[in-house]
Amino acid sequence: MLYDDFKPIVDLVLNNWTALQLAVEHGMGAPGGEKTAQLMAVYIARYCVENVVDRDELAEVIEDLMDEEFDTVCHDESPKEIANLLILYLTLLKEGHHDELRARIEAMPKCQKWLSQPIHESVPPQHHGNPDDDTTSSSSEDEEELPENVSNVDEIGKDKQDSEPMDEDIEPGWTVVRTRRKK
Repeated sequence: MLYDDFKPIVDLVLNNWTALQLAVEHGMGAPGGEKTAQLMAVYIARYCVENVVDRDELAEVIEDLMDEEFDTVCHDESPKEIANLLILYLTLLKEGHHDELRARIEAMPKCQKWLSQPIHESVPPQHHGNPDDDTTSSSSEDEEELPENVSNVDEIGKDKQDSEPMDEDIEPGWTVVRTRRKK
């Protein structure tokens, strides 16, 4: 079956895709990014096998998946490169050029096969802080540092109640951060 031969190729190509790997490693999108990436590989393989696709159409599907599933927009044209490779490999597979396909796959950079590995459900999703911050914090998100002028937890709650509410018309997935003004 074509899908059974093509799916491992899709896994290899996506395993080598830095944008997808970074999106998963940095917890972009919903928790369980590795499982989402695995499902994305299944979807792409089925989409290619079950449809007559061209490079631009497949690149658009890949861009949409990255945006919808990982809140990631690739400005480096890598979805088009991934689409090119997948279309090339699918064409070679369909036309029976197995030796050329094998040679091209063996010429791909070797990497750890993280995408096709089974997922352990016991591993909790990782929580990351500000994506613009290169440092990570070991403190819990529930803990807050007290400002120098606040000595009581009750004063923090009072201060939060007095603050202005945030605008609600912000795009989903985005957070607006504003500085507090002292009264």
